[in-house]
Amino acid sequence: MIAAPVPDSDLGLEATGSPWGSDGRWVLTNGPDVTPLKRRLYLSRPLPVDRPVPEVVEGPDFRRIHTGTDGLVDWSEFCFTPTYRTAVAGTALEVDQAEWRTLRVASTGPVLVHVNGELLLHADAVTYMEPAEHTIRVWLPSGVSQVVITSWQVGFRECRQVLRLRVDGLPVRVVIPSPGADERASAAAERILSAVGTPTWGTVNGSVELTGPAGASLRVGRELVTLIDGRATVRLDSDAEGAVGSASMLASGEVTLRVSVDGSPVFREFPVAVLPSSYRGEPVGPPEQWRSELLAHVRSTTPSVATALASGYVSGAALARSLWMIGSRADCADFEAVGLLTLLHRIGVEDWDPGLRDEVRAALLGFKYWIDQPGLDAMCYFTENHQLVWHTAELLAGELFGDSVFGNTGWRGSAHAAHGGELAAEWIRRRLAGGFSEFNSNAYLAIDALALVSIVEFVADSSLVEAARELLDRILTGLHTTSWRGINGAAHGRSYVNTVRSSRFEETAPILWLCYGVGALNAAVLPATALATAVRYRLPDAPSALELVRISSAGEYRFEHDLLSRPYHSDIVVHKTPDVMLSTVEDYRPGLPGLQEHVWGATLGPETQVYVTHAPNSSTSSSARPNAWAGNRILPRVKQFRDVVLALYRIPPDDPMGYTHAWFPLSTLDSWEQRGVWTIGRRGDGIVALACEGGARIVTVGADAYQELRPNGPGTAWVCVVGDPDPAEPEFWSGGVKYREHTLDWEGP
Repeated sequence: MIAAPVPDSDLGLEATGSPWGSDGRWVLTNGPDVTPLKRRLYLSRPLPVDRPVPEVVEGPDFRRIHTGTDGLVDWSEFCFTPTYRTAVAGTALEVDQAEWRTLRVASTGPVLVHVNGELLLHADAVTYMEPAEHTIRVWLPSGVSQVVITSWQVGFRECRQVLRLRVDGLPVRVVIPSPGADERASAAAERILSAVGTPTWGTVNGSVELTGPAGASLRVGRELVTLIDGRATVRLDSDAEGAVGSASMLASGEVTLRVSVDGSPVFREFPVAVLPSSYRGEPVGPPEQWRSELLAHVRSTTPSVATALASGYVSGAALARSLWMIGSRADCADFEAVGLLTLLHRIGVEDWDPGLRDEVRAALLGFKYWIDQPGLDAMCYFTENHQLVWHTAELLAGELFGDSVFGNTGWRGSAHAAHGGELAAEWIRRRLAGGFSEFNSNAYLAIDALALVSIVEFVADSSLVEAARELLDRILTGLHTTSWRGINGAAHGRSYVNTVRSSRFEETAPILWLCYGVGALNAAVLPATALATAVRYRLPDAPSALELVRISSAGEYRFEHDLLSRPYHSDIVVHKTPDVMLSTVEDYRPGLPGLQEHVWGATLGPETQVYVTHAPNSSTSSSARPNAWAGNRILPRVKQFRDVVLALYRIPPDDPMGYTHAWFPLSTLDSWEQRGVWTIGRRGDGIVALACEGGARIVTVGADAYQELRPNGPGTAWVCVVGDPDPAEPEFWSGGVKYREHTLDWEGP
């Protein structure tokens, strides 16, 4: 992989004036709409077609890849600043008899395809998430033919860069060019490693269990282990254990466990998350203790704005990343700006490294605070949470430096304060009236809370402060309503894989700890720290517990704020008992493409979250939206009847994966069984039962071993029941399902 920054001069966009229109700079931060610009960039700087094809040999320049079931080689990455990306993949195909074959090459960006040194395809198509497929008719001579594919992409925020090669017709022999490799030993290693799995995704203590063929000898890092009765436990090394709690919205908290067989270059890589150890399902002690525990935890994390705020001293090391992000206009720099402004207000001059306050002031005075202000960048202005953070940052900076001239706009601070204040007031007014489009997001409600508490703490306008206080109260009490034992397990408008596998990674988890004494302490601590150090804002009391709750949101998207112009609406149902929680967002855009919505799920523990998705690919990357476990390629139709969920899915004939699947982590349960069409799990006194037509088989190999269920039948209808040890027999038919007296089909109410 070769990466290089995109010069502003390449973009061909005006850095000043209106950002809108067909050639406006607004496209830089909107993935689907930026694809024409990406293609234009490629045509101006295409991949060179006259260079010699590199020799693909396994070694320092080329490493082998074992793809998922989607067959995609995946270089996806979140790019905080605009970045050119070029990657090369290669393989060798062997046939005994010369013949014509059709190669199918799928890619999200331009590609060059060379076969035996000859350029046979130069495609310049660019797509957003799903790859475009190109076909090549090629003559393969008898023997070995080398295929080399060069892939190009340019990243503006989430960058989906994937590539797949398929060969039509009879099977070909794939020969990985690996000097000195023993073919028979590698084939044996492939068979062994294809039967290995990791039945637990997360570990608190650094121990990881492997399953596989009994007696198999495996190399795991530097350790050689034998699978006694098909199982072995290994320890992550010290570097891996240092990653505890390191997940965020754009990082999974995972480390990679590399497993191989001695005598062969073949290997598998299994992602394992090192979970934060501090989780609490019931409050212990008074609120002041919760606050002290949170702040002590924050002070123990990697130096950051949050650690400076918690410790009362600001060092250069704590602000290095924040200042880089603001100076580079990197995406998510708006979050950092609010954090820096909080420090300027909260920490006295004497408690800063010498000269550091002036450095922060200069960075903020030169920053860009909204899409209509000068500058070419790929910072996100358009999702709901980013909007408020930008408005808050501009308002706070404008008020703090009211008489200063801001270099990017030439405005005085007072003008920025007025601009940001007006936009913030309108944003808050709309959420007070209709609720959130990113409904109950276990990532982004924390970011909203950061902005709102900053307004309450530092803004002069009393009416805006009171509106922010009211909305913040609603968010914090709402988190209590949609959570169970410190797990925000209700349906989410936007979520990520790591948080729907373990609530310990939720950005809202430290806030729940601070407010209600439950949740988890992880690395996503800035919002909770801002709340914990607040002076003007008082945390609300916990609302009364309810067994069944319905929460609705409704509003209008605005193009110049959301890049959408349509209504949004969500209806969340939450059913809670002392033993389990079940939640759904009912009839949320059923049958339409999905993104990051977590539509329904049952919760029995921080790592026991059971749900079904329609997977579009094998990825778990945050740059794949949707992906294998977060979001749905096509949103289902779902209804909840207190302790029962009925869900219908549409799988078109050309679906890239062709199935739905369930996350059902067996290792987190006290017991489980399969009975007819049902898979039933118990944790404590909690019970969850999941059924689909023909029942489901347990996946026993790979990274999702004993955690994934695949339907034996069509997988288009599922039933989930909680609290019932003896669920009844459901009735399935094409396009519908019935359980007891409850019925759901695509046409009915």
